[in-house]
Amino acid sequence: MNLLPFITSFFIISAAELGDKTQLLILGLATKYNPIKVIAAVSLASGTLMAIAVVFGGIVNQFIPDVYLQIIAGLLFIGFGVWTLYEKGKEEEEILLDRGNKNEFLIVFSAFFIAELGDKTQIATLALSAQYGAPFKVWLGATLGMIFINALALIVGIYLKKFIPEEKIKVFGGIIFVVFGVLTLMQLLF
Repeated sequence: MNLLPFITSFFIISAAELGDKTQLLILGLATKYNPIKVIAAVSLASGTLMAIAVVFGGIVNQFIPDVYLQIIAGLLFIGFGVWTLYEKGKEEEEILLDRGNKNEFLIVFSAFFIAELGDKTQIATLALSAQYGAPFKVWLGATLGMIFINALALIVGIYLKKFIPEEKIKVFGGIIFVVFGVLTLMQLLF
């Protein structure tokens, strides 16, 4: 059994995702939502995105220009940042979280999916699938690589939540979201 497509995909996608903007997204979401729901949503989104890359290749990029994907991702980051920075007191937050428990998974899935759609990891997966002609092995390696690297961001987020006051984490997370949103939008100008 040839494991080279799986192993190569795992390491290439892990390296490509390391330090990516979505890792910071996961870091912020880990301080706000249930970690199990976050990793489950990231796992499903990663598997879906890698399947799209393997099965459909460049079709998504033909119908949705990168410019629009970048605008959506930038605005999404800014929106999460503003939301995080302007949350009111604990009572309102608890109400939001109680109401939001049903939507946590969907919020994380959507944010991650949009931010990663058409990203370098998806393009790399497409190239690896074409190179090896082993779509399942490439998909599995790429998906597990994404989950592994983003699980590290999740762990860091959980760690920060335990040792740094929640209010400081919210401010830091909100600022990170806004900065990365602005940087994402600025890339359109250069």
